[in-house]
Amino acid sequence: MLLIGCFANTIELEQALAVIEQSGIERRHILAVGMDLLTEKPEDSKKNDAVEVGTAWATACAVIGVAVGFRLAWGPIVWGLVGAAVGFCAGFCLQRLIRGGRPRPRDFAWLPEVTVIVQCPAHKSDDIRTVMYRSGALSVGKSGI
Repeated sequence: MLLIGCFANTIELEQALAVIEQSGIERRHILAVGMDLLTEKPEDSKKNDAVEVGTAWATACAVIGVAVGFRLAWGPIVWGLVGAAVGFCAGFCLQRLIRGGRPRPRDFAWLPEVTVIVQCPAHKSDDIRTVMYRSGALSVGKSGI
């Protein structure tokens, strides 16, 4: 049986590997593969965040502009467009000011992931899974080979 666990690269991973070896699984039946991180983030990602927030504000302000426009002189269409323009500018500028141009942080961006594959007999699989989960595995899967 193959057990596949995904870990953050921490000391708990090293402890899990030591416990798995002590439980009778030979080292040649354990494979740990470090995963590469995406180190370069696209430059326009911080602009996309501001555009998304600006679009949301534009939608909200356009709805308000249309509703108020039924009572004003230029009508709902013009006031809806004015509300959309003002809302987009306000949302875009506020997002850029609040975030300061910093990109959105990624979860575990500073901890590379490690995938551990363990080949073990079926009767030991539950014990190995328990060791993996207790050692901070992000996820564990099995294959009944």
